[in-house]
Amino acid sequence: MKSFHIVIISILGLLIIAGCQGSGSGDNAGAAPRTPFLGGAQGLEIKFVDGAPPKEVTDSGTFGFQSIVSLKNKGEFDLNKDQVKIDLIGFLPEDFGASQSDLTGKRPEDDPTARKRDSEGNIIEPAETFVAFPSTDSSFNFERSVTGNTVFIFRTDVCYKYQTKALSKICVLRDLVNVKNDDVCKPNEPKTLFSSGSPLKVSSFRETVSGKDKVSFSFDVTHSATGNVFKEGDSGSPAADCPRDPREVREKENKVLVNVNTGLPNLRCVGLSSSTSGYITLVNGKRTVTCTQELDPGRNDFETNVEITLDYNYRDSVQQDVLVKHLIGS
Repeated sequence: MKSFHIVIISILGLLIIAGCQGSGSGDNAGAAPRTPFLGGAQGLEIKFVDGAPPKEVTDSGTFGFQSIVSLKNKGEFDLNKDQVKIDLIGFLPEDFGASQSDLTGKRPEDDPTARKRDSEGNIIEPAETFVAFPSTDSSFNFERSVTGNTVFIFRTDVCYKYQTKALSKICVLRDLVNVKNDDVCKPNEPKTLFSSGSPLKVSSFRETVSGKDKVSFSFDVTHSATGNVFKEGDSGSPAADCPRDPREVREKENKVLVNVNTGLPNLRCVGLSSSTSGYITLVNGKRTVTCTQELDPGRNDFETNVEITLDYNYRDSVQQDVLVKHLIGS
């Protein structure tokens, strides 16, 4: 009987320990996340609403329809609708009873707000917003008669302003030459970097010692999504600008405004016009930026944040074929 009591007590003890461990795990799971961004490689998610436009219509003015574009901001930069411009291209507007002005420079119905995370760590997904072509109260209709079934391209081009934010740290020691194992940080190593959800990313942050009172760091700006990057326009204008003129495209394509901030004086970044801010040009979707931080000789040991901001215009598109079928007898 005594051994039986010992077994029971042992089982109860194990259950209590397991319960405590389970409670601790749950508390950690519900704690606010330590990462500053949600991440991801998207800005605006663009798609046609199902059936608008339809895949098939008939000719001779017998089939009215709209083209409705859905926008959802899957990144982490809040947009207002004045920063988004939507065009519908690929066909002659007059063929479908519309005019060129009906198809260019449209704005979404509502602001495409970004994905967010609340203080408890819950992700708040963005709402969809829409734009209708040729308008909310009119329709396309192929008025002519086609001699045979004909395919027309309906492509929506969406141009919008966007921003990427990234955050890392640099290590500053009183003695950068003789680094010890018990120092508060290590100045000669790759650093953890966080980049916000957006079509452009900041990656591969690396710090090195470049002198007794000097550290350097570098990072990569990369673009691996399917859209096109353009130089942001006049900062005083909220409108996005994604040029089509070949000369303007050559001048503005793949140009990104970069801002770097360490909170310390005497920071200089190679290739940026004002030492800490300026335009870079992506080559094959990538550009490395290198910066040098001069340090106060009387400093202490510490880590400090490096904040990197990218500003740019972005154009992405989605396309659907519409088959116009000849209505026999018309």
